[in-house]
This record gives sequence, structure tokens and C-alpha cells, in this order.
Amino acid sequence: MHVLFLDESGKPDEKVFALGGVAIRADDWRLTRDRLTAALSEQGWPADRELKWHGCRTGTVPPTVADAVYATLASCPITCFVCLLRPLAGRQSHPELFASGEDTYATALTFLAERFQRFLADQESYGLIVLDSRRSELDERMRRFFERLREQGTPYLSFERLIDCLMLAPSHLSTGLQIADLVVGATLGARRRQGDASRWFKQLEPRFARHPARGTIEGVGIKVFPEPASGTRLEAPGRLFDASDRRRPGEIYTSRKGPGGTSASADPRASSS
Repeated sequence: MHVLFLDESGKPDEKVFALGGVAIRADDWRLTRDRLTAALSEQGWPADRELKWHGCRTGTVPPTVADAVYATLASCPITCFVCLLRPLAGRQSHPELFASGEDTYATALTFLAERFQRFLADQESYGLIVLDSRRSELDERMRRFFERLREQGTPYLSFERLIDCLMLAPSHLSTGLQIADLVVGATLGARRRQGDASRWFKQLEPRFARHPARGTIEGVGIKVFPEPASGTRLEAPGRLFDASDRRRPGEIYTSRKGPGGTSASADPRASSS
């Protein structure tokens, strides 16, 4: 059993928006939490104070504390996933996926759910997703969207390994969501060349999900969409699947449909209508 904790960085109407976090096996949860708690305690960080990426970036969190936290996370049994979306470019190439901030958010969640499903299948495991809570009305819409996504799947991919509904929780009550915030923040910050973000991302990089055959991160642990024009890439080019699995416009990606699975439009707007 794995739990995928997700948080966001940036805003859905900005040039780049990120949603991502960490998958943690249930049996490894206590170990991960205890290591992080011990590292913070050694640095004198108050046990009741939330550690946030914003503080690491601005210096509100002392650099020694941030360094210790990222070094600790790099040693933990976690698997990182981050989706980097380019909403302004996406509105030109795939307007149905970026029509509003909620559509952009749903598109990122769809990409991550697909990759988590693939990861779970490879691990012969099952899992659920925990999302950082925003506003109650947004949470409810996202919960309904995800339930339809889980039931209908995307083109040729079903979500038979995702159990139960989307879980939403405030980050200050969840260590997993705080870890997700640190991971997605450093990943986006590294792309923006923000201070120490690149160094922290390099520490985390070995923990990102990789293609089971090729060992590559691009398209698996990190997904950029739409991909920038040649010469301005946010990451090295790469896809989750081979050339025979090319994605058609409007699809997240194509793959073999799971046993007994049904498929529906990959357009999050179609799923949430």
C-alpha cells in the first residue's frame, strides 16, 4: 500500500505551475516521519511549527535547517513525482486542458494519477492520493472530478490500483503534505534557478520515479506539458513510452487498457462536467 501526497507550487495562471509530491509505502511511513522529526529536532526547529518551502526559499527557515531537511529526505524511502505545466503555452496548444485555473489543476492531477497508477502496477501495490486542502468549494469540485476520473479512467488506462476517493487535508496537520511541499517547491525553484533550489533538487533527484526499463526520469518522475520549443526546454526531451505509443492531441498519453477497465476522454473538463 502506497500513499501519494501532493501539493502545488506557483499559480495555475502563471507561466509555469507545478503539482507534485511523494509516494510513501505504508510500511515506510513511520521511518520517514521519524527521520524528518529527528533532523528538525537536532536543528532546534519547534515541533509544532510547520516547515514550508516558502520559508526555505526566503530564508525564514535557517539555511542549516533547510539543508538538514533536504539531506534527510534524500535518504528516506520515498518516490517523488512532479508535473510541471506551462498554462500560458497550453492555452494555445491544448485550450481544453487549460481553460481555467481549475482545469489546469485537474490536468496536473490527471498526469500524476496516471503515473502513480503505473508505479503501483510496477510495484504490485495499491494506493490512494492525499491532496493539500484549499477552499471547501474547490476541494469538493476536485473530489468529484477525481471520482469520475478514477471510475472512467483516461484513454486506454484504468485506475484499478487507486483505492477510495481523493483525500484532502490541511498541510499543517500532515507531515506527508509538508514533504510534498518541499519536493514540489524545490523542483519548480530549480527550474527557475531560485537560490539553493537547484542544489536541494539535485539531492532529491535520485528519489524521483524512473522508467522501469530505461531508468529515465523525464516523462515519469517529472512530466513537463506542453513541452517547450526546441532550445528552450525545461528538461531533456523524453516520453514515458516508446515511439509506438505516441500521444494524440487531447490525450494525456496512450497505453494498454487495464483488465476490465473503461476509458473516457482525457480532457479533465469532460470528466468534471
